[in-house]
Amino acid sequence: MNEIYGGFSLSQPVLRGFAQDSKTYGLSESMESAKVQVFKDNSDDSDFKIQNNIRALFGKIGHKPAAIGGHPDFAHLENNGRQEKGYVVSLFVDIKGSTKLGVVYNPEEVFWIKNQIIKCAIETVLAFDGHVHRIMGDAVLAFFRGNDISPRDSAINAINCGTYLVEFMRSVVSPRMKDFGVQDEIGIRVGVDYGPHESVLWAMYGYAGSSEVTATSYHVDVAAKLQQQANKNRVMVGQALVDLLDLHDDFIGVKESGGQLVKYVTPNYTNKDGRPRNYKQFVIRHEKYFDVLPKPEDRESPIAITSFVVEDDVALHKCSRSVGVSKHIKFMAEFQIPGWGEADVKVRFRVENHGAQAAVTEGFSNHSTEVPAVKGTDGRYRASNIEPTAYVGLHYMYVSVIDAEGKVFYAEQNFPVYIG
Repeated sequence: MNEIYGGFSLSQPVLRGFAQDSKTYGLSESMESAKVQVFKDNSDDSDFKIQNNIRALFGKIGHKPAAIGGHPDFAHLENNGRQEKGYVVSLFVDIKGSTKLGVVYNPEEVFWIKNQIIKCAIETVLAFDGHVHRIMGDAVLAFFRGNDISPRDSAINAINCGTYLVEFMRSVVSPRMKDFGVQDEIGIRVGVDYGPHESVLWAMYGYAGSSEVTATSYHVDVAAKLQQQANKNRVMVGQALVDLLDLHDDFIGVKESGGQLVKYVTPNYTNKDGRPRNYKQFVIRHEKYFDVLPKPEDRESPIAITSFVVEDDVALHKCSRSVGVSKHIKFMAEFQIPGWGEADVKVRFRVENHGAQAAVTEGFSNHSTEVPAVKGTDGRYRASNIEPTAYVGLHYMYVSVIDAEGKVFYAEQNFPVYIG
């Protein structure tokens, strides 16, 4: 279809990959030079290639097929009247400013604009192992959980999904929509919360032929409230999710409205005893959190950092999943020193812990270890260091290269790891 509506062509390609420009965190350089296509025609092809770009960065194997409806973990509840408890991390995303579109644009244009964003949201959810439960007008509800996936890993997947989706919207989709004639400021709002096992009931609503297996929980409802209260291109999360991961203040803040801090989900309902629930809500500090996530340009960093969990012999990627306590992580650094012969250099591995458990330990158990780098037959230098896992939270391994006098040759690079 090459028909033109309101100054933009429905045949333009849709988001398919990453551009690389440090000014926008690696996502919006020239689309031509990066071979990135941002819009595509109005077809039924739902694959934006987002999965191909994201999953490898986070150590995810394979391609998650598109599906919608009841979560497969609870498909057996259909038509049998049974109910089960089971945790869930819920993610709501909707389009901010979508109502105005119907005033400015005709229905074909509105459909095209909305559908690009909804397709992008679906593909990003799939990329992070989420399950699309429902499309509601200009909103998408997704569930993150699995019988073989821990609640922490599901929570990590959900906030990573929301953060990457916001970045796609801010740095790629919105600017390119403007290029194709969409002048209105369009964005998304994302809400995420975690419902523990005993707080979530899965069952079938309706009756045979007109039914849906879904989750009933305060925390599912809160995720929708968080999405409604989020500012444009922001992710808001609930207290249960923050407590589960023990996210620290680098990455979460309190929403401000009218010069006031809004600490609790509104309306602030009262419990049976008449006391307000006071359920806390937080805003993900987008730029700071996105900055620590893995990105394609990491491959261009002067120090290549890899890691794996020693006990499991499984590779570990930045911010990709949680590692249990009382395990060990081996960090490996590899780099080149152009123009040097045999160089006397060391790699400094600096640990910075965060979270409530680490805070009660003197000095947070922060420390540095310097390891001599060994030059291989391929001319590259390598060094490694093993660290135990002890505290729940998101912790940092900073890696730098120093010369014989202790001067920094390659500046610190951060490798964040979730423990819990």
